[in-house]
Amino acid sequence: MDAEAKERLMEEFRACLDDWDQVNGDPSESDDTDEPLVDLALLFSELSVLRNEVRVEARQFKTALDDMRSLTELLGEQNRRLTRDLERAREKEGLSLRQTERLLLLDMLDIRDRIASALSVFNAYRPGFLSRLASTETRLAQGLGEGIDLTLRRLDDVLAQRRVRAIEAVGGRLDPNTMRVVGVEYRAQSNLGEVLSEARRGFVRDDELLRLAEVIVNKRESES
Repeated sequence: MDAEAKERLMEEFRACLDDWDQVNGDPSESDDTDEPLVDLALLFSELSVLRNEVRVEARQFKTALDDMRSLTELLGEQNRRLTRDLERAREKEGLSLRQTERLLLLDMLDIRDRIASALSVFNAYRPGFLSRLASTETRLAQGLGEGIDLTLRRLDDVLAQRRVRAIEAVGGRLDPNTMRVVGVEYRAQSNLGEVLSEARRGFVRDDELLRLAEVIVNKRESES
């Protein structure tokens, strides 16, 4: 029912009430009017139809509201699920990236071991008397040693930029969480279980262990 029909029904209803007051209050005046009386049966019938239409529209509105609420809940759940999936994907990607970086850092540490070993060999080299007479060969050897040392320092700088640091083992107590014993010696001036030297340096990145330190520790005098 459109707005014009509803307005017409309301006007008829008001007219009916006015006529009802006139009939009950002054019968003589009601006899003089030329306006026809409103059909109350028809009016109440149309009001009943209007009421039913209002009920139908209210039910339809409630149904639409429930559908919107269900859709909102569904969208909210899908959004939460998508957020969880994205978080898991980020965690998986971060874990994969960290694992790749770990493998790369271990390769770099292996290269560092080789460079440090070459530098140790060079530092231990003592040329003979005849070799010292050849200034060209001496300068070449010195330049080679300086180059190896510079390469090692540059590599240590790169590792430090990636928060990689060496485990300070020598002179301290054996820590089984970061060290592995590969040999024992006896030194009277050292404490039992003290790390005397390193066979291979260990490294950590932040709080993550990259590589165990392989160490030689002090043993008891009576041990063989």
